[in-house]
Amino acid sequence: MEHASLVAFLNGHLSPEDFNSEIAAEVDACEHGFRSGGVGHIIVTDGPEIVITRDHARRLLKALADNRLPFLSANYTADCLVMSDDFDFADDAVPDAVHFVGDDSRAPTAGETEAALVKLV
Repeated sequence: MEHASLVAFLNGHLSPEDFNSEIAAEVDACEHGFRSGGVGHIIVTDGPEIVITRDHARRLLKALADNRLPFLSANYTADCLVMSDDFDFADDAVPDAVHFVGDDSRAPTAGETEAALVKLV
């Protein structure tokens, strides 16, 4: 994932659909690695350090809730935010929201996603 694209998406300068188009091949490759019993690679390029705010986390959750960003792409995005040294979190609610999206045990329900959004108010 390109750092600049991720930041553009989080800042609202890149639509969830266009962002998804940019990352679809790497999300598919990562998922294929997991499904085939191998390793899926989460990759984000380096960039300037960015503080992820509640607004950024809301954009990610809202894109998921509105079905504008598929769960696997949102999950991959959350993993990139957690694994990159270039992203920090503004307060304790932000990593909670990012980890909610990063939980790959199952896709969250619409109600669960809405409840996570409320926590960011």
